[in-house]
Amino acid sequence: MSAFNKIPNFAGTTWVTGNKNRLISDTDDSRHLKINLGGTVHTVLTTIGIDFDGQSPAASPISLSGVTLASSTNAIRGVDITPTRVSGWTCFSGTLSSVSAYMDYRELHTAGTEICYGSGLFAFADSGASVAFHNSLQAITTMSAGSTLTTASGSPLNGAYAAQFKMLFDGATFNSGAITAVACFLYQANTTDISGGQSSILQLSVDSGLLQNVFHINSGASVIATNLFKFGAAVSPLTTGGSGTPTAASGTWYNLRCNIAGTAAYIPISTAAWTNS
Repeated sequence: MSAFNKIPNFAGTTWVTGNKNRLISDTDDSRHLKINLGGTVHTVLTTIGIDFDGQSPAASPISLSGVTLASSTNAIRGVDITPTRVSGWTCFSGTLSSVSAYMDYRELHTAGTEICYGSGLFAFADSGASVAFHNSLQAITTMSAGSTLTTASGSPLNGAYAAQFKMLFDGATFNSGAITAVACFLYQANTTDISGGQSSILQLSVDSGLLQNVFHINSGASVIATNLFKFGAAVSPLTTGGSGTPTAASGTWYNLRCNIAGTAAYIPISTAAWTNS
């Protein structure tokens, strides 16, 4: 396409034309940039950005297929954007109609030693912050009044969940010493002892209503795991000792320390299988 040529202003409209009129755009008095493609006029740009309101494009409105990003660059990048609404940096909403769909679908492959870190969400409370609520991720699934949760069938993943996690180990090689899990939780308290307050790896709470179970272990196989729990070493909250006559024939007895309303309580466990002697 040849260089654009500016045509004088007619009736408050500035017209710009390309070679053989394959693309005609205009900036009218409403401050919109419009493009005429094959006789159809599309509003593309406004004074505040890209505008696709009311359009029904046959392809992706923004397509970056085949783009190779340079180091430390992003397909879409926003730095030092100050949110002024609860929706934050991005906001999408819609209603499903005759189709089941993901809210957001992303896929990344690696065929070598490159690492896929997934989605990086980092919330920082910087020096001077004083907050009672601080999350890197918030997931809320709502079943509103008038809706119905139907009977689950097939996969135990069928149901209503605030979040769903699945690890698919699909015929891959599992080297000795490798680690895999559905989810990994790490707590790092640098130079700080927070054991005097309510601190935990998992925080479980039922805000209202009555549930059947706190944990439900479902299985489609006769054997699901070797152990229910595994402690890397006999360290807190495991302690040895106690009083009374053990019921098990042999083995070392441990006390699994719990806390009930501020009072220490212990569950006895043994390294030997239970015997009814």
